Amino acid sequence: MIEPPPFLPRAALRLGFLGLAPLAIAALVSLSQHQDTALLGALAFSIYAAVLLSFLGGVRCGFELMRAPQAPNGLRLIFSAIPALVGWALALFIVLTPAATGAASVFAGLFAAQYAWDHRSANDAGAPEWYPLLRRVLTGGAMIVCLLIPLASALQRF
Repeated sequence: MIEPPPFLPRAALRLGFLGLAPLAIAALVSLSQHQDTALLGALAFSIYAAVLLSFLGGVRCGFELMRAPQAPNGLRLIFSAIPALVGWALALFIVLTPAATGAASVFAGLFAAQYAWDHRSANDAGAPEWYPLLRRVLTGGAMIVCLLIPLASALQRF
């Protein structure tokens, strides 16, 4: 018999989708017919994607501190920061080189990498039973949204 999925707390689900909304709105703005508006949307997308990766890294860091408060694993703490650092470097690159906004699709890979680690280690990290399901839903949404940026680039919106 198949086990039912864990119950997702309503507040976590609502806040998760509210957190994803600015990313989706910025990506949709990047599809604008007006070139400057589309570019602004792509830049806002890149910066907010870096913010989300930083948040997820902070969650991972918190899980590690909860798992071993007296002796957290330094390697895990470093790995919790890597997606955020790469995300901010990519956002800076896109802001400084607007012609490279199509590269913003790399954020999909960063979200996928963060999710893969979260999914594999959620139980060991002390995450609630529902956390992997919430992350799967929100990360899937974020990755789909990330694909709007190369679409806007292909449509020559900026």
